[in-house]
Amino acid sequence: MRIEYKVKNGIELHIEVDDTASDVSVAGRNIVDIDLTPISDCSNLRTLDLSANYLRSVDLSPIADCSAIEKLKLGSNLLSSIDLGALSALSNLDHLSLEINRIQRINLEPLKGCPLIEELYLHSNDLQTVDLSPLSWTRALRFLRLDDNQLLGVDLDPLASASHLQELFLANNKLDSINLFPLSSCSNLEGLWLRNCGVFAVDLAPLETCKSLLWLDLADNEMKTVDVTPLFSCKELEAFMVDDSVPLMADLALREETWPEPIESIKERFFWPEFPR
Repeated sequence: MRIEYKVKNGIELHIEVDDTASDVSVAGRNIVDIDLTPISDCSNLRTLDLSANYLRSVDLSPIADCSAIEKLKLGSNLLSSIDLGALSALSNLDHLSLEINRIQRINLEPLKGCPLIEELYLHSNDLQTVDLSPLSWTRALRFLRLDDNQLLGVDLDPLASASHLQELFLANNKLDSINLFPLSSCSNLEGLWLRNCGVFAVDLAPLETCKSLLWLDLADNEMKTVDVTPLFSCKELEAFMVDDSVPLMADLALREETWPEPIESIKERFFWPEFPR
């Protein structure tokens, strides 16, 4: 079969694809327009890569017939919006990348039909809001990137069911505040990236149950103080980033205890109030 596309200089080209193909890539070809209609015949398709082009829009409806698709890559284009409706039929999808575009709004509702999705990359776009509630259906989620957007707020409640979540990136947004409570259910969380979010305060108490936490980045925010007491339970912690100017406090009862190394090394910065029992 022939998949036709137009490149940046106006020339129309095509690639020949066997209908038994499991991997179709047109990445990095300067494509500005592509007709995916023929791809509906690729019943064995596992990966479709349209990344690193100049697409401003793309009709994904033909891939609704490709129920075997596991990976869909659309990063590094010029998309300002995208209709994900066709993805509701892709029950095997485990990877969706839409990073480095110009997406201002996105409806994730079709991802309710993708219970196996593990990786969702939405970073480096222009999102001001995003409704994560459809992700409560995707219990396999491991990596979620929302960093480098214009988010004014984000409700993490849907992630309470993401027991396999390992990495959550929220850096470089405009959040003001954030409620981490839903992450108390994410016992496999290894990295939480909140650098330059604009937050004035953050309650780390939910992280007390995140025993696998390795990296926590709170640098370049507006916090007046941070209570690090909950991090005493994060014995695997390898890196804790916070501005030198931010006062840190911890429960006096833990003053003589040995903390995870990144915290132990900055204990001289702590002040130690006695918390009520």
